[in-house]
Amino acid sequence: MKTSNVILGLMGLFLLAFIAAMTVIFCVKGAVPDTLIQYTLGAGGVEALLLAGIKISKVVTGDKPGKEEDTYE
Repeated sequence: MKTSNVILGLMGLFLLAFIAAMTVIFCVKGAVPDTLIQYTLGAGGVEALLLAGIKISKVVTGDKPGKEEDTYE
């Protein structure tokens, strides 16, 4: 698997678990830590934007996935 797919999968699983935990906390306590939610989801968005930037730069420069720059034959 590509590293980017693993990162996106792990981010998705973490965010799913985080949202579920915040839902449970809201049901039990009646309130949630708003600042924690804001910064956690914001950091996930920044990570996704950086990953998209890396992908776009690779497409623009013409790097092919799986292609090695140094080939030893």
